[in-house]
Amino acid sequence: MLKKLARFFKQKYFFETTLWNYTLFYALFLLATYNYAFFKKLYDINSGVVFMTAATLCTYFILIACCTLLFFKHTVKPLSIAFALVNSFVFYFMITYHTPVDKVMMLNTLRTDVYEVQDLLGLRMGIFVLFFGLLPSFLICKTNIIISDIRSVLVNKAALLVISLAAAGGIMLGGYRATDDFFHNHRDAKYYLIPVNYISASISVFKMRRKADHPFVTIADDAVIKKYWNNDKKNLIILVVGETARAANFSLRGYHRPTNAPLDIHKDELLYFRDVTACGTSTAVAVPCMFSKDGRQNFKIGSEEYTENMLDVLSKTGYKVIWRENNTGCQNNCDRVELEDFCTQKSCFDEILLTNLTEKIRSTDKDTAIVMHQTGSHGPAYYAHYPRSAEIYKDTCKTEVLSSCGRQELINTYDNTIYYTSEFLSRLINELKTLADEYNIMLLYSSDHGESLGENGIYLHAAPYDTAPKVQKDVPLLIWASDETLQSFGIDRACMENKLSQPFSHDNIFHSVLGFAGIQSSVYQSGLDLFAGCRKKQN
Repeated sequence: MLKKLARFFKQKYFFETTLWNYTLFYALFLLATYNYAFFKKLYDINSGVVFMTAATLCTYFILIACCTLLFFKHTVKPLSIAFALVNSFVFYFMITYHTPVDKVMMLNTLRTDVYEVQDLLGLRMGIFVLFFGLLPSFLICKTNIIISDIRSVLVNKAALLVISLAAAGGIMLGGYRATDDFFHNHRDAKYYLIPVNYISASISVFKMRRKADHPFVTIADDAVIKKYWNNDKKNLIILVVGETARAANFSLRGYHRPTNAPLDIHKDELLYFRDVTACGTSTAVAVPCMFSKDGRQNFKIGSEEYTENMLDVLSKTGYKVIWRENNTGCQNNCDRVELEDFCTQKSCFDEILLTNLTEKIRSTDKDTAIVMHQTGSHGPAYYAHYPRSAEIYKDTCKTEVLSSCGRQELINTYDNTIYYTSEFLSRLINELKTLADEYNIMLLYSSDHGESLGENGIYLHAAPYDTAPKVQKDVPLLIWASDETLQSFGIDRACMENKLSQPFSHDNIFHSVLGFAGIQSSVYQSGLDLFAGCRKKQN
């Protein structure tokens, strides 16, 4: 037996087949091996046997057609192996975090850094890659694919292409109503089909990147400062960009745990907006959109690479602008302003953003705007982003494979990140209060997007916006300003408090900052300024 096995492995090839048969088998292999999430999506749409059978067959025939177009003598094995390897990584990610793959997810992946990638690596991923990537690749290498003369190949390919497309078309036309409903109401299903999802996403990102080769666009060239405050202090605007903090877990919004307890000492001066919607469900989209004049409806992904933003407007009107980074990058928002990045290791606690803060502020005689980009509640390694002193809730989830943790362990860990963010904001406010005699100070905090913590089996974020769970789009937004500053700016606190339950979004941030800063420009919209209507002296 052992000798037979040894002779088998010594063979140059284990299997032998024609290109026609290989194409049929490989299409079936793609569909059956990597697409649990896709079949689950189909089942959720319609669990009927007829629908499931028709959808599966139609998808199979489409995959056959795609493989037929791609597989030739010199491409069949390289492409087969490449798909198997990439599929194994994508399959692992989708199975582990139950997250579909679209162009936003692909863009987010391309903009990540080595430390973020390390958070996703582990033994479980290695097992997936071994069994679903390396093993199939080895077997493909050991398969002898018989390819006849070019004429026969083309004839066979043409026949297979016609048959597969005709079969797929016949199934769709035979169930026209179901097909029409599917394509109108469930277009997101393609985000679950491997390898269609990441190939489609890659093409979309490539097109988007080509569009980024665009003439540079300036905004607010007419911007000027019109002073409306009644003192001679310099202005100091602090913008804290949170990471993956969902509003649902903020006690300021009514969450049952006191996750914002460290901010209680400042509660009389806090304005917490309870109904705020994010511009996107990923950092790569939401952060540029937060600083854009365009708002979610008009913002074009990738335009941040060639378009000025809020920080440029502040700069051109005389503000000293600084970006302090403790995440995976500023997403092109800080390209033309001063950048400070104090972290020199895999991960640093957010308190590093307070390094020499007072000295930095006092080092210029200009009005100043500082952005602090947090690590915040970055997943999946939530446990790594807060110090032990902030571990209020126990037991915790000490792994990146979130589905392997108990539900309460995961929530405990995530809530600790929110508690630590509250500690960070409280420390920041305490330091800003020491500068109150020298500056008119306004602090605005908002997270870039929310997070899924296992609800309906979904983890992390970056789901397609239209179908994303509410927890990925609901974000916290709070403003801190002393009564003295508000009085100097003629802003009625009671009026602001009456707005706290109204619906707002990231669209309001650009115009609120410009309005507070006293910037007049054609791009400024008072209707989106959170302070508008509450100023006794309008600028």
